[in-house]
Amino acid sequence: MLRIFDLNETPTQPMENGRGETIRMVNTGVGTEKIDVHLNRLVPGGQRGRVHRHSQSDNVYIVRRGEGVLTAGDETHTIRPDQVIYIPAGMAHSLSNLSDDVLEILEIYAPAGRQFDFTPVT
Repeated sequence: MLRIFDLNETPTQPMENGRGETIRMVNTGVGTEKIDVHLNRLVPGGQRGRVHRHSQSDNVYIVRRGEGVLTAGDETHTIRPDQVIYIPAGMAHSLSNLSDDVLEILEIYAPAGRQFDFTPVT
């Protein structure tokens, strides 16, 4: 079934530890396990994201606004608007907003559904 989402009218959900909010759009709720798409808005100076990996799902970030700090593997990167970041399945990573502005990113995962996992890295 075709779905069209208006980001200004789609309900938000709070992220854990007060990190911000998420808007879930494409996922098992619309009948697909092939892809997951959501928008995250991380609050300025919020809690750092946990280092984790997705064992089977590739991850893409599309930065819409703000600035963040991405740790992927052994490297740290500052990410900015209009950048697209590809994180292959299995790579440990975390994302934080250490700036004074909201960090807004589209996140895309494939495959999703039952194959999508979130495994903390200690």
